Amino acid sequence: MYFVLNAAAFQLLWFGCVLGAGGHGLTLLAFGAALPLVALSLLSTSRRLDWQLAGICVAAGLLLDNLWVFLDIFDYPDSLYAPLWIGVLWLGFGLTVNHSLAWFRDKRLLGPIIVGACAPITYLAGQRFGAVSVDNLIPLGLVSAAWMILFYSVSAVVRAERSAATT
Repeated sequence: MYFVLNAAAFQLLWFGCVLGAGGHGLTLLAFGAALPLVALSLLSTSRRLDWQLAGICVAAGLLLDNLWVFLDIFDYPDSLYAPLWIGVLWLGFGLTVNHSLAWFRDKRLLGPIIVGACAPITYLAGQRFGAVSVDNLIPLGLVSAAWMILFYSVSAVVRAERSAATT
């Protein structure tokens, strides 16, 4: 049941961030949409690790999204940098790694490949809502590779945590 609630809360967050904050400039909606996922994370038996992963994802995700802006891969309307709601979205992504993304996390190579392959789709969907502009599809391969590496890395953090807990 937690899996389903986590996935649903993330979908709510994605739409709140992309459609509300990105598409219509309602930045507060991103924070409001994050509340169900944040509240749910407080009930998690792995909340310390969940928040560690969320912190890694926020830091790495904002770094990556700002790099994509700098490299002219993406453009966010009315912003020279990746907007605040992108950080909220990355926070939510981190809070799903141990739950609704656990199957992908546990597949050492296949999981990161699938997550990386889906990365451009999320940005292209965001473009349809007016949250981001993607002018050239060719550099999306770089975005995919970065997401693969990031997801592999956060999955490795989970494996290391599990290994430390069993010893």
